[in-house]
Amino acid sequence: MKCIFWNVRGIAKPLTRLALNRLLTTYNPDFCFIAEPWINLNHFPMNWFARRNLKIFAVNSRNNRLPNLWCLCSSHLNPDVIDTDEQQVSFTLNENGKQFGFSVIYASTDYVKRTNLWQALTNTQQNNNMPWSFIGDFNVILGSHEQRGAHLPARLPMEEFAQFTDSNNLLHLPTIGSNYTWSNGRGGIHHTEKRLDRVLCNHQMINLCPTMSCSTLTRHKSDHFPLLFDFQMESCRYASTFKFLKMWSYHNDCSSFIKSVWSNQAFGSPMQILSQKLKRLKDELKVWNKNIFGDIHNQVKAAVAKFDDIQQLINISGYSDELMHQEKLAKIDLENVLNIEEVYWKEKAKIKWHCDGDRNTAFFHRTARIKQAYKKISSLRIDDTIVTEPNQIASHVVTHFTNLFTSNNDVHDNGLVDEVIPHMV
Repeated sequence: MKCIFWNVRGIAKPLTRLALNRLLTTYNPDFCFIAEPWINLNHFPMNWFARRNLKIFAVNSRNNRLPNLWCLCSSHLNPDVIDTDEQQVSFTLNENGKQFGFSVIYASTDYVKRTNLWQALTNTQQNNNMPWSFIGDFNVILGSHEQRGAHLPARLPMEEFAQFTDSNNLLHLPTIGSNYTWSNGRGGIHHTEKRLDRVLCNHQMINLCPTMSCSTLTRHKSDHFPLLFDFQMESCRYASTFKFLKMWSYHNDCSSFIKSVWSNQAFGSPMQILSQKLKRLKDELKVWNKNIFGDIHNQVKAAVAKFDDIQQLINISGYSDELMHQEKLAKIDLENVLNIEEVYWKEKAKIKWHCDGDRNTAFFHRTARIKQAYKKISSLRIDDTIVTEPNQIASHVVTHFTNLFTSNNDVHDNGLVDEVIPHMV
């Protein structure tokens, strides 16, 4: 699903419809959230949104004032609004049997009112235990690294914002594109840029969506960059490249197996021999991993079950030297497979943990899932067209590099070989 949030504050009224039309036709989002305190979207021509397969499903409540948060969605979606006030709209959606929630934020510039917002969002999280995302203009930053300008930001609002996200275990998704989403448009020493617009999500949302990304779009007239939040609840499988896993080296037969495969004779030039041996070793390691090494997660489950069975037998039958000996061996086996599993998740997460004495398998697993979720290419600009279909992205990438490295192109003349391959080789 694709969600767009855009604070159009500062854009001229006659241009709002034109700019919004360009945004909707270019990206065709499932959700579009517009933050605008001066324009009533109900005054748009009749059927303007219907022609774009969209409908207004919620606005925020501001007593006697006009709403400043307009929530649109595709015509086939039916979100359930559960809470709304002058700074946010929260709703849930059940799509293909999977339920998740959203909170759209347009935070006040008043520090006291923002404190009320953090409490309202905390209550929403506590009352709805499900995958949840927050998107919008939070009007506050986490630290001075999210601001560029001559003046230092106020510390107390930043600390309260950080406390809100930490207490609710929320993750700040990295934003692709511009580092700062808002600019005051002034010149000289008065020029200030901040990262006010962002996407937050909880760990359940990370587990639900194998792919998600947040990126800034082209800023036109407004002082805020539009945000595109793209997430996929269906997993897409791709052929992954071969990687040697460090946990294999903990197996007793790994070293001898590699030596036996590498010692097989190959013919050709030195580079051809090296290439043949590496390819042969890769194929043999895949088979060895499947048939000999096995699934480390299943090994952990089996070791835990065996250890529990022996302890249960001791509890029922009483103490004996034989059972105590079996328990000791089962404990050693369990520790070994747990250490190997931790090495596996450390390598997946690419983190060097400073405390080797503590087992943090769940932490490494969550970090690996986060990296996997947002590192995938979810959209690609081809000329003036934005492509989001995985098959089209893959086809374009393959075609690009095929044309780049094809034998019809003289790569020696354009200097590509010298640029890619180091001179030492």
